[in-house]
Amino acid sequence: MQWRNSIGRYGVFAKSLHWLIVFGIVAQYLLAEAQEDKTASSGAMTAMDWHVSIGITLLALATLRVIWRAVDVTPRWPASMRGFERLLAKAGHLGLYGLLFALPLSGWLLTSVEGEALRYFGWFELPALAPAGAESREHLIEEVHEVLFNALFALAVLHVIAALKHHFIDRDNILKRMLPGGR
Repeated sequence: MQWRNSIGRYGVFAKSLHWLIVFGIVAQYLLAEAQEDKTASSGAMTAMDWHVSIGITLLALATLRVIWRAVDVTPRWPASMRGFERLLAKAGHLGLYGLLFALPLSGWLLTSVEGEALRYFGWFELPALAPAGAESREHLIEEVHEVLFNALFALAVLHVIAALKHHFIDRDNILKRMLPGGR
């Protein structure tokens, strides 16, 4: 089992971060859709409580992912990849990373503006991010949060399409090197 990346593939640590973030984002969408009642019932965590806590976890995982990417080797692109494809891939990854930070931070700001306590899995409370006067912009912040999610969704779909193109059309190892157990 290879924990670190190599020139040819991603290691277990990078793959784990990637897939934890993917599953976390899917869970975030499902939890946001499931949330109808904003009031907690008998101390149990609501769908929105879970959404907030997982969002903070995703922010931490994204931070860890960026640090790992900076200190570990990144597998090389296949020699068959053209320059514009590499540029698009780099831009797409940069966009995904940016959104992995902007989305939870906008959610944190939104929770703060709504006057809700930001409790991390009920263990402790995080400080509010709301700057003075932000309460009047609650609707705008909520819209920004939704637009950021839609942008993340669109980029993720393009990311998947590109991976499938590499696998089925180019027949290179781009997809396989990120799959669990892939060689």
